[in-house]
Amino acid sequence: MLVRIGIAAKMQGVSASTLRRWEKEEKFLPTQRTRGRHRRYALVQQMNQEKGREKKQEKVVLGYARVSATKQRKELLNQQKQLQNFAKQQGWKLQHIYFGIASGMNEQRKGLQRLLDKVATTQPFAIICTYEDRLARFETKVINHYCQTFSTTIIAMHKQLHMNKEERLVEDMIALVTSFAGRPHR
Repeated sequence: MLVRIGIAAKMQGVSASTLRRWEKEEKFLPTQRTRGRHRRYALVQQMNQEKGREKKQEKVVLGYARVSATKQRKELLNQQKQLQNFAKQQGWKLQHIYFGIASGMNEQRKGLQRLLDKVATTQPFAIICTYEDRLARFETKVINHYCQTFSTTIIAMHKQLHMNKEERLVEDMIALVTSFAGRPHR
C-alpha cells in the first residue's frame, strides 16, 4: 500500500520538507511518483524504518521497591540495587525507581500511585520489581491489566513458584494475619 508524503512524514516523526530533503540527499527515497509527480511511499518501507528505529532505541523501564516498615530500609536499598543491576544486565534504561514503605495492602501508597501515573504518561517498556508481591499483596492482576493497556509489562526478577489455588489462599491468609498483627506494634 502506498501513502502520501504527509502520512509518511508523520510515521517517520518528521516534516514533509524533511522527507523532500532526504530524497535529494538520497537517504530516503519515495517508492514511486504519480502522473502529477506526487511522491508515494510504501507502507512496508515505513514499517521497516520504524522497526529499525525501535531496535536502536533503548528500552525504558521503571522500577518499584517496597518494604513494610521503616526498620527495613536496608532491604529497600538492597532491592533498589538489585533493580539497577537487573536493568543493566538486560540492556535497559532504568528511568526511575519508585518506592514505598507501607503494607502491600495499603492502596494509598504514594510511590505506587506515582508509578502508575508515570506508566500512563510515558508508556515504558516494563515495570521491574524483585517479587510480584512488592507491587501489591492482592489484586496484582488489576495492576497488570492497567499496565497492559499502556503496552507495559510487569517483570518480577524472582518468580514465585507456581502454587495451586489452595496454596495461594493459605499464602494470602498468612499475609493478612501478618499485616493485621503488625498494626498494634507500629
